Amino acid sequence: MALIHSGNSFSDYDEESPENSALLVGQKSREKETRWGPVIQLVILSVAYMLGYAPHTALMNLEGVIQPEIGLYAMMCLFGGALVNSVLVSPILTRKLGAKGCVLCAWVCETVFICAHFYVEPYILLPVSFFAGIGHGQGLTTAGVFITALALQYVHATGQSQDHVMGLFNGIFFTIYLTCSIWSNLISSLVLVKPASVNATEKSNLSELCGPKFCPWEDTSGTFIRQPDQNEIYITLGGFLCLVGSAFVLTLFFVKKIKPESVEAVSGARAFWSATGNLLLRKKFVLLVLPFMMYSAGEVFIIAEFTKAFVSCELGIEYNGWTMIAFAVGSNIGSIVTGRLVKYVGWPVLFVFAACCNFGCYTSMLVFDPSIGSIEYFFLVPFVCGVADSVWISQSSENKGDRSGMGSSPLHPSPKNK
Repeated sequence: MALIHSGNSFSDYDEESPENSALLVGQKSREKETRWGPVIQLVILSVAYMLGYAPHTALMNLEGVIQPEIGLYAMMCLFGGALVNSVLVSPILTRKLGAKGCVLCAWVCETVFICAHFYVEPYILLPVSFFAGIGHGQGLTTAGVFITALALQYVHATGQSQDHVMGLFNGIFFTIYLTCSIWSNLISSLVLVKPASVNATEKSNLSELCGPKFCPWEDTSGTFIRQPDQNEIYITLGGFLCLVGSAFVLTLFFVKKIKPESVEAVSGARAFWSATGNLLLRKKFVLLVLPFMMYSAGEVFIIAEFTKAFVSCELGIEYNGWTMIAFAVGSNIGSIVTGRLVKYVGWPVLFVFAACCNFGCYTSMLVFDPSIGSIEYFFLVPFVCGVADSVWISQSSENKGDRSGMGSSPLHPSPKNK
């Protein structure tokens, strides 16, 4: 029996009565639902991003082979669109469409980009790539809005530290999202198999045509680079469309809308550009540009150039996907390990370690001789580069939040714009 104050009087409250017991059970159930709701939404969102962006990573390392004339220019238009989105369009789209609408728009853009590869013409693929880049960049930017909103909901429900929960939710999201390279490259590797009619190429010729001596504008008939059968390309693109379609359905029916006003992650265009300019003028923040450049340049080099000059040229296009799976595995393992090592060795040591990994891989590419090399090399280099990339992005993102000086506003946007 307890006394409950109600207005100016006290009333009896029997905790053992059936009615009050049911009330307590219902209250605890609602608290549990509130606590696990953001976590469930985060997992659903992460799986949607894993499926939706999986085709993009595979097309990056296949574009130069299946579309040798305009594949490179298509990638340039794609990244150009992502740049325009990051600088000009992102805050406007987020205001107009909302967070969930932006994610759905990203899946539509990815679908159109994949469909453009069924009938490849420069006047179709290049403009589509540019607008797909805008949608691609917007989707990744909106991921930061969702993660921040869900993390703050979890903080309000549990009372845990905001920094701890923000780091935890970012870690969960990227651990699931970064496996996107595995599924898309698995599809391409299983479909783009080497035909039995392909004649063996002499390894002595590969030393003069592949690796550091590779030139995309020269004749590659003496290498293992081949144009895949058109039916194989259609099957691969069909598998990619299924992945993006699954992401669209998952987002449409299972991802709940978030209110932008509940967090400070969505601001007006003027406030966004003002905040960006102020951050770029901060000395400590500008120093983080180099790690981000190392991450971006290293990742694009491995995905686009290494796969063509080394893997496709010396082994065949059917190995591209397998080597990129090794890159994704290295990136995920590196993210898990470095997240614990940083407590003991500090981020400067990890940055030096990542630089040594990249330097060692690039040096090995300069001296590598395909005529005496083993197949393990083509998997070891992407794996080590994946570990290095995980250090660059994880520690740069963590320092970005610490050095932003934004006060109570959580700064956890995603720099991963591949």
